[in-house]
Amino acid sequence: MLHRNQIPGSILRRTCTAASALGLGTALLSGVATTPASAIPLPPSTSSCTYNGSPIGFPASNTKQTSVTVVCTGLPPSTQLIVAQASPLAGVISPSTSAPTEADLNTAAVVTTDSTGALTATIMVTATGTTPAFSATDSHAVCPPTQAQVNAGLTNCVVTVANLATATGFNFGNIIYGTQPSPNNPTLRLHKGTPMTATDARHACPTPVKASSHCWWGAALTGAPNGAVGVPGFTVVLNATTVGNTLAASPAVYCALNATAAACAGLKTDTLIGPHLSGTITLPASPEGTVTALEPNTTPDPGNGPSNTVAASTLLR
Repeated sequence: MLHRNQIPGSILRRTCTAASALGLGTALLSGVATTPASAIPLPPSTSSCTYNGSPIGFPASNTKQTSVTVVCTGLPPSTQLIVAQASPLAGVISPSTSAPTEADLNTAAVVTTDSTGALTATIMVTATGTTPAFSATDSHAVCPPTQAQVNAGLTNCVVTVANLATATGFNFGNIIYGTQPSPNNPTLRLHKGTPMTATDARHACPTPVKASSHCWWGAALTGAPNGAVGVPGFTVVLNATTVGNTLAASPAVYCALNATAAACAGLKTDTLIGPHLSGTITLPASPEGTVTALEPNTTPDPGNGPSNTVAASTLLR
């Protein structure tokens, strides 16, 4: 059993932050992701892992423990790693040193890879409310995530594989509970001008995020676009024609005690800030018809737009 003080503070945040931003690769169509993120190596790792035999993730029970066996190759040889379950809040928390408060370190395992870089480890994945239950220091860290957290793009708890000493993330797998919330669709509001400014609809994604919120949830851990981790930008269509845009969705932020993120200034501890839309759309003179914004979807949840995108539309008259 792993003791809490054995885990460097940034391991789980680094692993979770990268997790949903990856897996896009060549799965792009006109700059839009066509498949959800999956359990793949986190660059520069070339590791290959399965979680109960699946490279994407695994189903878990909402009412009892679920055993998950993680089998990996291509990891650093003879190296001590950690395999742990974490709330997605770990990926957006400020300050990052608070990330361990979002993980159930009681069920984590420390495992040493063999001389070829292979690893096999089994941990018990739990859910909030079961016996034993998922238990993190932060009472807001629950698995599956709450409706408000999912609306903010924090769609799945994860099992992570990372270096215990250096906090380098190598691989992850999504936990898919039998019943868990799905995110509400985002909104699009255009403001007159040349070019037009785009935002969420008024009061659609308030701070803190609520169960009724409608936020741009497709790339909440990294924001979109984010070239550093391979997340492409938005596509905007007027009727059937693609038009220029500078749209961006901000990453979600979870404000813990002593938060350092600028977005947390003046907010109460444990406030979750959802992803918000900003930027401009370049339209022809006297445009009419339907404008649709398409955000790349880097989560395991299916998008509501074409080619697995996260979409919202508004009508110009």
